[in-house]
Amino acid sequence: MQCASCYYKGPIVPHNWRELPPFEWSPPNKKCPSYEYFKFRAFSPVGRGNLASIVFDDPNFPVTDSLIKIVYTCTGCGTCSEICKAHDPWTVIWALKEYLTSRGIKLPNPLPKLFANIENCGNIFGTEKPPPVNRNIPKKGRDVLFTGCFMRFTQPNLIETIIYVLRKAGLNLAWLGDEELCCGFLPGQQGDIDKMEKQAQQNVKRLREAGASRIIVSCAHCYKALRDYYPKLIDTFPFEVVHISEIYARLIEKGKITFNKKLQKKVTYHDPCFLGRHSKLYNEPRAVIESIPAVKLEEMERRKQWAYCCGSGAKAISLCYPDFSFSISKERLLEAKEKANTVVTSCSSCVLQMRRAAAKLGVEIYVQDISEIVAEGLE
Repeated sequence: MQCASCYYKGPIVPHNWRELPPFEWSPPNKKCPSYEYFKFRAFSPVGRGNLASIVFDDPNFPVTDSLIKIVYTCTGCGTCSEICKAHDPWTVIWALKEYLTSRGIKLPNPLPKLFANIENCGNIFGTEKPPPVNRNIPKKGRDVLFTGCFMRFTQPNLIETIIYVLRKAGLNLAWLGDEELCCGFLPGQQGDIDKMEKQAQQNVKRLREAGASRIIVSCAHCYKALRDYYPKLIDTFPFEVVHISEIYARLIEKGKITFNKKLQKKVTYHDPCFLGRHSKLYNEPRAVIESIPAVKLEEMERRKQWAYCCGSGAKAISLCYPDFSFSISKERLLEAKEKANTVVTSCSSCVLQMRRAAAKLGVEIYVQDISEIVAEGLE
């Protein structure tokens, strides 16, 4: 199909005669971040779909640097598949990455090094020991926190914040600490499903040994991997996987988290792609924010299923194509700035990306993880 609804300007037509409110079927003019940046149809979902049909059909089709750039500058945001349910372009692009990887193509730098880091050290940074966390956390328990590479190695204070909030709510939380391994989301999303499966097997083994029955995740990428991909890769996956915003929402509803501080500030909320569009978790983070006294939530125009990518691009864009990544971040930060001086999100990758971009680009906006604003409301 060549209808261009997945990338071109203007609204789309509701398919299958569905009666839908305008917000659901009228996405913003800017839909596909890579098409907006590179300005060529080849970088659109339709362009990549056409490329996939050619590559799948001809095993001798030359895999050039240009082809790799077109395929691997897809941010994975999933907006195209939100629009086009029939063809699910994002999944086609992911399948193309998997096929190219099976042909032994050279991935964009620094992905080969990062995958080697996962293989050798169990994390994308290639470091044996993450920064210390200043809380005594048991390694075994029914509720186990899964932090992910970005939080463990760049945001140890966020781990401390989560532990503080949940202990205050009466939850006895365990954490594997140095025993936790990369979830495998990054290689999996870039086509190396075998590597993601290997990480899944190792992590599931360690979680079983820890006595886990419920896994609490803060990173949207880890959440997607553990909740949706692991059960497809592991024969028996006995864990409940919940996002930290879901836990906060439940604890607030039960009266286990009660706020005693009025923050008196206006915030806007950024939907992480893999928490929102890919996992359909929109309401819980907003309910948590709105339950904090004197906090006013101002929504951006592009929100929920039409939220724009933060620039991380499933981690790969920020690591492989930084100029492209920062251009996306700038647009999103300026959109947030129109509504509030603070943008709250619920993914450690989004937090890191937007903080780096705000500092680099000089956008004066405060970026907070949802756990940080919850802790702020407690004390």
